[in-house]
Amino acid sequence: MSFSGRAKGLLRRLAGEPTKAASRPRKAAAEPVAKRSVTDEAAEAHSLKTRLAALVQGRSAIAAGSFHLVGLAEIRERLGANWDRVRDKVHQETRRIIERRIGAKDVYFAGSADDYVLVFAVLGKSAAQLVCAKISQEVQRSMLGDSETQDISVRTLVCEIDGNFRIEKTKLSDLVAAAVVAAATGSASAELVWADMPAPPASGPGAPALPKHAQSGIVYRPVWDVRREAVSTYLTRRGPTVGAGPDELSRLEHEALQAGIEMLADLYQNQFRLRLSFPVSFEAIASVSRLRTYLALCRTIPEHLRKLVAFELVNLPIGVPNGRLTELAVALRPYCGLILATVDWRHADLSQFTKTGIRLVNAVISPGSNEKQNMAEMDRFAIAAEKAELQSAIEGVGTSSLALAAKAAGVNFISGDRIGPCVEAPHGMLRISWNDVYFGKQPAA
Repeated sequence: MSFSGRAKGLLRRLAGEPTKAASRPRKAAAEPVAKRSVTDEAAEAHSLKTRLAALVQGRSAIAAGSFHLVGLAEIRERLGANWDRVRDKVHQETRRIIERRIGAKDVYFAGSADDYVLVFAVLGKSAAQLVCAKISQEVQRSMLGDSETQDISVRTLVCEIDGNFRIEKTKLSDLVAAAVVAAATGSASAELVWADMPAPPASGPGAPALPKHAQSGIVYRPVWDVRREAVSTYLTRRGPTVGAGPDELSRLEHEALQAGIEMLADLYQNQFRLRLSFPVSFEAIASVSRLRTYLALCRTIPEHLRKLVAFELVNLPIGVPNGRLTELAVALRPYCGLILATVDWRHADLSQFTKTGIRLVNAVISPGSNEKQNMAEMDRFAIAAEKAELQSAIEGVGTSSLALAAKAAGVNFISGDRIGPCVEAPHGMLRISWNDVYFGKQPAA
């Protein structure tokens, strides 16, 4: 029996409803939550383990470590006497966050009054634990206004060979530390074998590295859609432009747009569909005259290709007014299907992009920067983007640990050497699974 078949049976047995694993949204039946004694809780935990043991008995194909618990005990304790009043809202918010964080083939159900059991179809133990920790952190932040990271732990239901269950509890801090150590030193564990690619040298301060053969030419960086597990967008990149004035930047960006549109037309004619993103420097279109020149070039883009074009606003000054961003977005919008902005995640107030017409924000990881610090910044960036009603993207992801952190943080798009190197010509859409990203297996174009 396939995993999805087992998952369906799992829901029928334990959730009491025929929810399909691949359907969205996946509804989990809300169970009434009442105060329970220690004896009740122990009996409930024993019952859960007994039911799960009966389910997987004789089914060795279900991987040990696939079952994980997201619990609400910590929130219940912090809410104290207020728990009874808000418990339904807590459960509703927990289910909403779970449904947004898990994959299309994953399933979940209420295992007890205060626990949700998550079953992952693809993720290994360590990756699934980080996703569950992220869910717990987000539920705490949503319901309490903060998250006590030091108190967050993940419980894993480990299925032994003899069919018995034991509950393994791991702190979030230990999970993050293990990921960083494994990325730096490697690990003999099959779960943590990360074939990390060495970071190439930087081509400019804070800029993603480019292949040596492309230092002076235009190249294209593939972008991985986390939800769809596919590359269908490429970012236009070129050699360093540090020190270039507005006129020189305008010339380079006009050249990149013209070359990219020609290539996009050829791909379209050959039945390939993908999106190309073109950088637009703030200083290159800050004046009315330069903006008019750029828009004149945009008007030459064939109508049928415009939905495949994205404009990426770069070099934005810190604190640029919301009104100015709206003006630029309104001017560019008729000629593209998407407008994004690349920002410095250390300084950007992402709320300034809300309701401007900019739908996505991209942050760049500097080569050689501290990986543990990047993970923390990435988490804050993804949360800030979601609060601002924006999608998020991270560029410069070169290791599996960073890719894992980005996925766990809820980042929508990932690019960097872990996804694939810059190429001189973009390819058609590529299907790349999470396992391929995690283990560094890049499919042939």
